[in-house]
Amino acid sequence: MRSVIVFLTGLVVGLAIESPFAQQGGGAGLNHVAISVSDFETARNFYARQMGFREAFAFREPDGTPYFSYLQVNRNTFIEVMQATAERPVGCPHFGLEVPNLDSTIDQLRQRGVQVRAPSVSPRTRTRIALASGPGGVDIELMEFGPDSLHRKVIDAWK
Repeated sequence: MRSVIVFLTGLVVGLAIESPFAQQGGGAGLNHVAISVSDFETARNFYARQMGFREAFAFREPDGTPYFSYLQVNRNTFIEVMQATAERPVGCPHFGLEVPNLDSTIDQLRQRGVQVRAPSVSPRTRTRIALASGPGGVDIELMEFGPDSLHRKVIDAWK
């Protein structure tokens, strides 16, 4: 139940943020809500089997420990399930917004006083990402999907 509340909270926050971007031509859209859980396999199975969300892609550490799993809610929206750690407690550490032009979005947000880290390319997903600091410890991943991005490939393959 707590996971569902965290997910719904993320959706509401994402939709609230999406509107100002859209009004200014930014075109941001909620891509995912990340949840950090105490029991990765139980959570992954719940979202996949009980909720019926397809696992789009997943990663494990070299020792086999789960790192994260993306479960596809609809064509453009995912739940990112991560194992909680000492550095990443149970909860909602971030949500991700897809933006059409990451550099322009970063410039706009910095002009508004938002702290945004320099963008980088994820070695795992090949997605260009910049992290914005949000209030209450919930960060915002700003993501630009190129043609080689796992996110883009999964979204484009949606049937």
